[in-house]
Amino acid sequence: MPHPEPGESVILVLVSDHRRCARLAAWGSAWLAGAAAFDQVLDAVTGRGRHAGAAGFPAGLNPVGVALTEWKRSGTSALRLALPVPGDVRGLVGTAEFRRQALDAGQAVFGTGFGLTVITRETPSSAGPESVWHRGEADAGPPADLPSLADAEHALTDAIRETASDFARRGSTSWLPDITPALSDARRAGERLHLPAGHPPRAVRLIAQAERLSAVFTVLDRDSTGPLTAAAAQERAQALAPLRLAVRGALLAGYNAPLEAATGDQARPA
Repeated sequence: MPHPEPGESVILVLVSDHRRCARLAAWGSAWLAGAAAFDQVLDAVTGRGRHAGAAGFPAGLNPVGVALTEWKRSGTSALRLALPVPGDVRGLVGTAEFRRQALDAGQAVFGTGFGLTVITRETPSSAGPESVWHRGEADAGPPADLPSLADAEHALTDAIRETASDFARRGSTSWLPDITPALSDARRAGERLHLPAGHPPRAVRLIAQAERLSAVFTVLDRDSTGPLTAAAAQERAQALAPLRLAVRGALLAGYNAPLEAATGDQARPA
């Protein structure tokens, strides 16, 4: 099956989702293991939106579907997620251009031979936002810097406790303005997960906790969370940095749990 050259992209028109690569990692791994239907993966990742092709993709075919098919043919047993941000690029591999695109998007997913990243942007069209998928050649092996479920759980527990203690010690209640309605909605983020039925329960619980905290960060980062001086905002950001790092680690470990299980199975003696 033909595929785009490294760096080529395809545009899909669909609903915006900042965890699109995470869903692809979870649902794609389930499909590769025979635990999910092909159409379930496409629905979970791209929805049923109208899409347009690009050079290297057969006309009318979903590029995510093309990628999944190629990964399966190449022997990929599970996909791997990366959630890179400046200063934390755990799991990010590939060409310089692809790493830049993934860093801009804050997400990438890898299988044997190549990875995908996606950036969703608003358009004036009535068709809605468009998501641009980029493909980049990359090694398939999981980097050594990816956290295990056990390590991520421990790190997140420690970070929550230490952050709470730090806030209490500082007496920084002004850092948390009256955003109760928004925080209430953020707490429900862990209830809106869209994961395969067979995703490891321990990983689901970790993802739910991390997604709730991630949603709280989103609320706190909005300009509408109350007046803060530049100095106070910087101090709050520094205080929350260890917890943000632990949350990304938890998301990585949770969504990559099928890869951890597959790698562990392969490492066990027959």
